[in-house]
Amino acid sequence: MLAGTTGSGKTEVSIPLALRLKGEIINADSRQVYRELEIGTAKPSPAQLAQVPHHFIGHISIHDRWTAGDFSREGRTLIDEIILRGHLPIVVGGSMLYIKALLNGFFDDETLEPAAYDELRAELEHRGVNALYQELTDSDPELASKTDPNDHHRILRGLSVFRQSGKRLSDLQKTAEVAIAHPYRLYFLFGDREETYLRVNQRASLMVEEGLVEEVRKLFETGLDENNCNALHTHGYQEIFPYLRGEISRETMIENIQKAVRHYVKRQITWFRAVPETRWIERSFSEPPEKAAGLIAEDFNNK
Repeated sequence: MLAGTTGSGKTEVSIPLALRLKGEIINADSRQVYRELEIGTAKPSPAQLAQVPHHFIGHISIHDRWTAGDFSREGRTLIDEIILRGHLPIVVGGSMLYIKALLNGFFDDETLEPAAYDELRAELEHRGVNALYQELTDSDPELASKTDPNDHHRILRGLSVFRQSGKRLSDLQKTAEVAIAHPYRLYFLFGDREETYLRVNQRASLMVEEGLVEEVRKLFETGLDENNCNALHTHGYQEIFPYLRGEISRETMIENIQKAVRHYVKRQITWFRAVPETRWIERSFSEPPEKAAGLIAEDFNNK
């Protein structure tokens, strides 16, 4: 498994790594899975996709339902299939919840009625997020304590589970945790922090130049925004809607994107530091990605 900070070059390192280890890449980026999100997700290029098999890239539409539980369930099945083919599954991405779900299991809420969630969405528009967050605090205080008060999807999901089943999502998640059956190694790719921040800032500006605003505008014109679509309630996308509404300038929008991504890099480092089995791989951005891939391959082969 190859995780790493945003801007660390996971994609460019994963390709030579997969070629060395006869691997197939499983995307663990929670936004690259959507077909409509291209520019803002830094998906692998067509040339990169052609070099080794990739899975879960542009896998579903943004209008479809897809959760960490879906990724855990489908990802585990895919891992089994890749191993049966005699190849090595290489999970690549920096989405902490996806990685946690894949490794530890995740509550499967397939039996819950989607209509209940849709009703809560309408209720959100009427009552506001603060009222629903307070209801979640009353019904599932443990989940609420770990939930951002503005994380609409997580709030609605917790309330949906409680209203339908009378059970707390935080309790159900604990009982559903079943560790992945296969042994694994978790590598975390990172570079110098200031250089990483510089790369993040440059990439944000480049994405805007390449049409990120236009990509989001098309979705906005269909009625989607950061408040009603969880996939758009993430850094790099949610900062664009205030600009489209005329609330901020283009320069402020870019600065907000850069700031949000830098904050996410800090969160990624903090989260993986708490995972004891993480193997840290520091790379120099002045060196070719093949060098970092070689270090990982060498460590992996020394079992």
